[in-house]
Amino acid sequence: MNYDELISLWTKAFNWLYEKDLALFETNVQERAIAGRLAIYLQYEFDPHFEKNACIDLEYNREGNGVKRPHPRVEEGWIAPDILLHVRKKKENIFYCEVKKKSDAKNADSARVNDALVERKYQYGLNLYYVRVDCAKVSIYTWNDNSVQRINYVYCPSIKQLKPLGNAEYL
Repeated sequence: MNYDELISLWTKAFNWLYEKDLALFETNVQERAIAGRLAIYLQYEFDPHFEKNACIDLEYNREGNGVKRPHPRVEEGWIAPDILLHVRKKKENIFYCEVKKKSDAKNADSARVNDALVERKYQYGLNLYYVRVDCAKVSIYTWNDNSVQRINYVYCPSIKQLKPLGNAEYL
């Protein structure tokens, strides 16, 4: 999946979310409900156009056949990304996404997304850190010239587009 395809996939998923699920925002549901709806829309948009054995999963805590362990600086536990696109039972990782309803771009999830990109070789990392009725904000992480690059985006339901909020930052 190239970068433009990633942006298109997420734009379409946000379009569905904001067209069909405003009640989620009006009733102040947990982030898991929003992540679940996004996963449905991502899979719906992904399936007809891309690799058939790749799947969108929620809270998937496996890597190959084993438990997905956290970054070495974390001593115990395991990780389970809120949303990911991958090939199950293999280490073919396309994107890793953490979701928060209302936070900022430099929340604790940003470190988890960065770690997943660097250590588990995800093609993309996403930190969806703000999802409200007026807009959604997401940071997209990529590998670029042996370093991680982050670009912040905003999705506005009124224009139905995912727009960059500035230039790329190298981390």
